[in-house]
Amino acid sequence: MLRPKMRWQAKEVDEAQVLRLESELGVGSTTARLLIHRGIDQIDAARRFISPSLNDLYDPFLLDGMRQAVSRIHQALQEQEKILVYGDYDADGVSSTSLMMKLFRTLKANVDFYIPNRFREGYGLNKEALKLAADQGVGLVVTVDTGISAIEEALYAKDLGLDLIITDHHEPPEKLPDAFAIINPKKPNCAYPFPMLAGVGVAFKLATAMLGRVPEEWLDIAALGTIADLVPLVDENRIIASFGLKRMNQRKHVGIAALLEVSGIDGDVSAGHVGFSLGPRINASGRLDSAKLAVDLMLTEDRDEACMMAEELNTMNRERQQLVEAITVEAIEQVESEPERHRYMIVVAKEDWNVGVIGIVASRLVEKYYRPVIVLGIDQETNMAKGSARSIAGFDMYQALTQCRDVLDHYGGHTMAAGMGLQVANIRLFHEKMALLAMSWLTEEDYIPITHIADELTIEEITVSMIDQLRVLEPYGMGNPTPYFAIKDAQIARMQRMGVDRNHLRIQLSSEQAKLDVVGFRVADLADEIAENARISVLGELKINEWNGKRSPQLVLRDITVPHIQIFDWRSNRARKDHLHKLKETNCRFFCHEPMKELQDVGSSILWDEIGVAGWKERIAGASYLAFIDPPPTLARFQLLFSELSDVERLYFLYGDTDFDDILVKLPTYQEFAAVYKLIKSKQKTPIHRIKHLPSLSRVMGLSKRTLSFMISVFEELNFLKIEQGYIKVNPNPAKQPLENSELYQRQQAKEEVWKKLVYSSYRELCDYLFTSVQFRWQIGGASNGFQRENQSDSKLSTAGGTL
Repeated sequence: MLRPKMRWQAKEVDEAQVLRLESELGVGSTTARLLIHRGIDQIDAARRFISPSLNDLYDPFLLDGMRQAVSRIHQALQEQEKILVYGDYDADGVSSTSLMMKLFRTLKANVDFYIPNRFREGYGLNKEALKLAADQGVGLVVTVDTGISAIEEALYAKDLGLDLIITDHHEPPEKLPDAFAIINPKKPNCAYPFPMLAGVGVAFKLATAMLGRVPEEWLDIAALGTIADLVPLVDENRIIASFGLKRMNQRKHVGIAALLEVSGIDGDVSAGHVGFSLGPRINASGRLDSAKLAVDLMLTEDRDEACMMAEELNTMNRERQQLVEAITVEAIEQVESEPERHRYMIVVAKEDWNVGVIGIVASRLVEKYYRPVIVLGIDQETNMAKGSARSIAGFDMYQALTQCRDVLDHYGGHTMAAGMGLQVANIRLFHEKMALLAMSWLTEEDYIPITHIADELTIEEITVSMIDQLRVLEPYGMGNPTPYFAIKDAQIARMQRMGVDRNHLRIQLSSEQAKLDVVGFRVADLADEIAENARISVLGELKINEWNGKRSPQLVLRDITVPHIQIFDWRSNRARKDHLHKLKETNCRFFCHEPMKELQDVGSSILWDEIGVAGWKERIAGASYLAFIDPPPTLARFQLLFSELSDVERLYFLYGDTDFDDILVKLPTYQEFAAVYKLIKSKQKTPIHRIKHLPSLSRVMGLSKRTLSFMISVFEELNFLKIEQGYIKVNPNPAKQPLENSELYQRQQAKEEVWKKLVYSSYRELCDYLFTSVQFRWQIGGASNGFQRENQSDSKLSTAGGTL
């Protein structure tokens, strides 16, 4: 068995609706099913979704405050009033600032922009910046992607004689700032049909209202901020993202083109490229220094200048990556050093951790441990800690912080992410309070991430044309997630490590009609976890692999499971130490004849002679894996072991055929026993010496010396002959009795059975024996995703040599 890392959940859909969408839209059943999963089950809505149109954008004047804002901006333009665009330092804020600057420059405004420094000023409007603006003669301040919570700052701006227009998309507080105009689709009593715009989306609507048309020339900027800010890519956001990506592919925007080049993106730009390549590079400037560089890149028209700035952002991003990596390593060390303390809730803190990247570190820790995480950077001078939080499903981070507000100086955020500040002296108490909340709110199952299955497919159903058709659902993102497909009970045709460092895995699945490559990145160690021809279930994203002009379907692995017992045939006279080293770190029991030096520090080694002795069952209970270092003395002992086991997931056979030189490979036949006895009896006038004459006796009989010595010992035990001063003398009147009366013969017979079934058998023969003779009665992982061995006739066992 190989347990999945996630909980796979599938949604039931009305098949009648699937057929209706297929018929009306001309799409495949998988595409129709995915539309229904996204809540799009009406024909018109589905048609708009798969065919986005700029005509479906809403009237910007439906946004409350838009008319007042447009009127005030026109007044400023007419009077050549100095305007300040006040933005934020993340990718959405940079995009919003850049788009607004493009608008005002197009309108010939007297304009400049200001983005606060994350480290010196923090997030949002601040009074010092407003005072500086007033001193410089600014009359109108237009915020983008910020300002909705700036109650005190808005009053201060008013006192300074500044008119303030707030454009934002964050959740508004109960009391709104006293500004000249506020444009926010989430504002109370705002009738706008779509409240989930990004900050740049709100800026885009203001630009549309000012120009009286959709500014298609800035859709690439709007798409950049929309995708990077992780707003749901549905409705208007989907339209902006779709057309914006198309424009990015034209490489018309000098700054974005330069950024694509340094990112190594030379093909079609996807939402993934924006989220994982462009967005982080833009964010890097605000995380490490000032976001001004990123805005300048978005505004420049000079290609050489753009290339220089893009390269600088690329360098900063590498620095950011190194910084994140270093802090992540230190954070993991803290978690691993006190695992019990971080069992339910991770809170890590250290002096001089860069607060600009600790949110990324928190996300990394959630990916690794899947539990709520708070990462705190400590300022030694102020003795304060500033933190970023990331949560998991079922744990409302904002509500948890509210419960702990008595130990916090300030906090804010939402369900899945938040920020806070507190005194260093309160960190441990804060951790304890948060951990108690996690223990109370989360179940054990909640600590296993959920992945939704878009559809369950067969290998035959996965074709290039089918994957091509799925592209009508792109771009993927929040609200329109990348679909993951499940293939269950598939047979492995080939499995191999790949890559320069051999740290990637390729598995080729096969059926009678088709084959499919499954590629897993940085998961090559799974090769040791999967029996070669196991029946596996995989979950992943469908892609088209293009190589040498040939296009073929491919599944990029996200999770994998083998929901039944696996048998690993590691029988060899080599590499046993390596195998032991791997298994010592697992919940394994090792079976051997004598204590082994390699297992002295492992309390899970069990001698075969202990099976059947009082207390042996308790020592084996709860074991996930069984490793057989030596074969059992008898098959009866082996079967006794399995008659008492449950919940075992894997069997490992590690012994070789040269480990035991003191036993016969094959039991002599009755005819061979008779021939040897007859020869010995015929030589009584010149008796045979047991040692001296054994070589010549071996040549005459054609049997090995070991076999002859064994036969003589059996005869002696049965009193057919006796040894006097080394010479063999036949008993003239022995009692008739079968060879089986000899205990020595019985032991050898039992050993021969063991070696035939468990040592010299082929892999298939080994598995055949386990099924037909060893009475498995195991159920693993529950009936829904496990393997139950109750009916010998229709059960399957996953093997490295085949599935039986």
